[in-house]
Amino acid sequence: MTRSKKILIYKLCCVVFALVLLFLPQRSFSYGEIRILATVLGIDGEDGNVQVSAQLAVPVDQNSGGQASTVAKADGGSIGEALENLEIGLGRRVDYGHLSSVVVGKDTKLKDIVKFLGYLMSSGKAGPGTYLVYCSVEPAADFIEKAQSIGESSDAEISSFIAYNRSGNHVAATGILEFLQGMHSLSHAAMLPCVELEDDAKDAAETAASQDGQAKNGAGDEESGGSKNKKLVAANVMAVMGGEKEEILLLDTPCTRGIVWQDPNSAFGLVELHNVQIDGRDISSVPARLTAKHVKRKASVERGENVFTYTIKIKLRLEDAQMLCEPICGNRTKKALEKEFESMVSNNLMEAVAFSKASGIDFLGIRDHFHKFCTKGYRNFDLSSVVVRVNVQATIQT
Repeated sequence: MTRSKKILIYKLCCVVFALVLLFLPQRSFSYGEIRILATVLGIDGEDGNVQVSAQLAVPVDQNSGGQASTVAKADGGSIGEALENLEIGLGRRVDYGHLSSVVVGKDTKLKDIVKFLGYLMSSGKAGPGTYLVYCSVEPAADFIEKAQSIGESSDAEISSFIAYNRSGNHVAATGILEFLQGMHSLSHAAMLPCVELEDDAKDAAETAASQDGQAKNGAGDEESGGSKNKKLVAANVMAVMGGEKEEILLLDTPCTRGIVWQDPNSAFGLVELHNVQIDGRDISSVPARLTAKHVKRKASVERGENVFTYTIKIKLRLEDAQMLCEPICGNRTKKALEKEFESMVSNNLMEAVAFSKASGIDFLGIRDHFHKFCTKGYRNFDLSSVVVRVNVQATIQT
């Protein structure tokens, strides 16, 4: 075949292909076939009367000026029925592949929480890394609606807030898989971090002061008044549940800090000493940046007693580096501060242990650790009689 014939065949093929494309039926997606993304899911109620509230990312035209996210609610006899009613009300399918957080509202019972989260995991609507938080002061629906007022993409606000608390701040965070593993372990206990929305007093004052000027400009800016008066905060409280108790208990701040100290994932953040005396000087605050943490747990039997030992090594860098600049007493001050930090860590963790023993909720996973690594001690395990030791080694980096 000559070169000219090959070129002619290629041209004919291109013409036929263009004609086929021209006469192919063109089909556009209908409005109902466009999926919307659920980014935050709230759960309230109990089995038999479940309310779900979802923050949804809605695809909109860039030139239409529409809102990119909204909050939708639905009720049902079960969580599956409530989620189905949510889609029926929206008239579109909801995609949960980008679900970042699940919010559990107050007054939700433990057995219902386990059942709801088990359904979300088994149905594939929530992944193992989906963050789980607890609202101790209000229903999840109210929390999500208030969070929506923070901005058009408060999903980014909530998820990044929790993610930073897990990695960059010294606050514990819990995923759905981690929660379910704790509830189905031999310890039969789990923890949930509490979050809340609080009024920013400074912003609220500024907003109130500027309302008179905004009123003169008409009602066009009326909706922008209250959206910046709220901010996400990590309540210094952990919710613990499990054991033989059906109700959810809230820890105080020192116990919560004790939980965080034994969490190996929370290895960075700011820690602070309050009202300490160093070299005869009363210091109201000594802030330090946690740069590294190593946690080791050991279960053993000593003289017939079950002994559980924490070994925690931390590295700190003082925010005020001038405290160690004096050549004569700098080293003495450094050692004194290290002992103060070691004492603080030990006291916080022992308060958490004491609360665990008093409540009978093994949220620290001591029973499960004995089952895995000390079979002899597990045979006669009793949480209230376990001897807990805390060894802390603090190093201030200069």
